[in-house]
Amino acid sequence: MIKIKEAFREAENRRRIEVEKQQLERHNQLIGQLKAAEARNRIRLLRIRYNNVRSSELEQMVTYQPTSLRAVRLQALVPQHNPHQLSKQDVLLKNERQRVEELIDDNTLSTVKRDLTCI
Repeated sequence: MIKIKEAFREAENRRRIEVEKQQLERHNQLIGQLKAAEARNRIRLLRIRYNNVRSSELEQMVTYQPTSLRAVRLQALVPQHNPHQLSKQDVLLKNERQRVEELIDDNTLSTVKRDLTCI
C-alpha cells in the first residue's frame, strides 16, 4: 500500500513538473511575442519620425529657393516620400496647372525673377 502511495505521489510530481514546464514555455513564448511586438512598434515609430523629418527638410529646401522656377524644378526632381502611393490624378486646379506651365515655359525668367539683395 505504501509503494502504491509513493508511486502515485511520484506520478503526481512528474505531472506537476510537466505542467510547470509547459506553463513556463507558454510564458516564455508570450514574453518573446511581446518583445517582438514592442520592437516592431519602435521601428514603426522611427520610420514615421524619419519620414516626417525628411519631408519637413525637403519642404524647407523648396521654400528657400531664390526663384519659384527653381522651387518647382527642385520639387519635380526630388524623389517623393512614397512613390508607390502617388495618386495618378492631377491634384492641381486648372489655374494652378496653367501657372506651373507658365513658369516652366518661361525661358527669360521674367515672371519669376526676384531681387533678394535687400533681404
